[in-house]
Amino acid sequence: MKTINVLLLLFVATNGMAQNQEQELKKIIQQQELDWNKNDMKSFSEPFSEEAVLINFLGMYWKGKANIITEFSHINDCCIKPTSVKFDWIDSQSLSENAAVAHIKETLTAKEDYAVPGGMVKKGSVNTKFITAVFEKKNAIWKIVSMQVTQVNLPPR
Repeated sequence: MKTINVLLLLFVATNGMAQNQEQELKKIIQQQELDWNKNDMKSFSEPFSEEAVLINFLGMYWKGKANIITEFSHINDCCIKPTSVKFDWIDSQSLSENAAVAHIKETLTAKEDYAVPGGMVKKGSVNTKFITAVFEKKNAIWKIVSMQVTQVNLPPR
């Protein structure tokens, strides 16, 4: 009986830790959504670790928080400012008490017409991406250490 109680207590504690962990990570993603929509890319980039890697939907490899901020600033006027974003949490998996991976659906909507290499994006256009984010907790603070963004394209007809 004593073993069953210990196992039950361990399960409850572990389950509570995972739920708390997910809530903390969701808050980070919710803040990034707010920052994108306020057009504050410096704040949007704050959750990245100093050595983070971001692979954007075009396959560009950005290494380090400073580089991520710089790259976002380069595309801000053309491709971020004229958009709004919605992040929907799909799921996460706790890898340990200090590591987790999450999947997020991004819906990007054009608030106005804007030019991109190879064409124009029309106001009201919507595109969808999936994001995989790896988080690490150091000194009681969660940071994104790796993020990959994948464009969702309809299959050819």
